[in-house]
Amino acid sequence: MNDYAKNLVLINAEKTLDKRLLEMRDKYRENGIPTILTESLNELVLLSSALKPKKILELGTSVGCSGIALLLASKGATLYTVEKFSAAADAAAENFKKFGLESRVKQFVGDATEVIDKVGDGFDFVFLDCNKSKYKDLFPKIKNILVSGGVLFADNVFYRGYVTGEVKAPHRQNTIKNNMREFLRLITSDEDFITTLSDIGDGISVSYKK
Repeated sequence: MNDYAKNLVLINAEKTLDKRLLEMRDKYRENGIPTILTESLNELVLLSSALKPKKILELGTSVGCSGIALLLASKGATLYTVEKFSAAADAAAENFKKFGLESRVKQFVGDATEVIDKVGDGFDFVFLDCNKSKYKDLFPKIKNILVSGGVLFADNVFYRGYVTGEVKAPHRQNTIKNNMREFLRLITSDEDFITTLSDIGDGISVSYKK
């Protein structure tokens, strides 16, 4: 996204996204805790507001910022959210309570590749934002539990420019780069999905299951 378009999106996001949520997100970022970028958050809220999903799966809760955004945008929806680290999951639980959303959340703690087999099925929206090297392994499982007409939204798919080759990946990041490229190959070659890629934020993919 060029600077002109990015600035317009940021202006819109500041006016339309929940102010308390943005303030909370910014405090976490200031303390070095990774949370969703504003441009990606705006896109996530836009899609969930338009689609009005009822059963949402989030893989990668972190401290709950994106989950809160999804629930605020999707009135009446239930969020099933998976986080590997218990400390982050505990912080997310407190944040869900602060926003009065705890009754609409089902939290799971553990590695997404294992926990995904326990969350059930019938999801009409999936937000994928966990371990980037595991996206390719999660995709077949997500496909099985996503309903026809459902949407898979994946964040950080260009991962710092390493995936696109715009930035040379350090050796230690090659596994993530290669695995993410395989994920992108899978979602763009699967005839059961219509997929679009965008350089919003750190790169997002949106896939509609036919």
